[in-house]
Amino acid sequence: MMKLFFAALFLGLAACGAPAGSRQAPEFALPDLSGQTVSLASLRGKPVLINFWATWCDTCRVEMPDLEELSRRSGGRFSVIGVSMDENQSAVPPFVKEHKVTFPILYSDGKVSAAYAVRGLPAAFLIDDEGRIARRWVGAVDVRSVEREILGLINRRP
Repeated sequence: MMKLFFAALFLGLAACGAPAGSRQAPEFALPDLSGQTVSLASLRGKPVLINFWATWCDTCRVEMPDLEELSRRSGGRFSVIGVSMDENQSAVPPFVKEHKVTFPILYSDGKVSAAYAVRGLPAAFLIDDEGRIARRWVGAVDVRSVEREILGLINRRP
């Protein structure tokens, strides 16, 4: 019984912003709002923050301006991309326009969220410059701590 408790505790902590280790990030190629395909491989060489979200998710709506600000401050040193989990894809472009989102927004194919084991929204994954999952967050992210994590990845490069 005690082993089960500690296993559940460990899994719970792993889902709440704990380091994800050196697991290779699942590859994907998804369409953006204009129909162009964006792949994770095309972003390799610098850190990438992948944010799974939806227009109907109140927490996602609240954190979107902070993610936009983070993207604007990137200076090309890292990328922020959003993966919309909306079943009604027609709701996404008006949301993006209304919230003045300039970072790439991709439409989920359903498989990518399963590959990343997304169980709730929002969920974010920090991918290092070699394509490994460096960190995972479930729920709203503190953009300042995310930026520290990203800068830590950038500063460790030779």
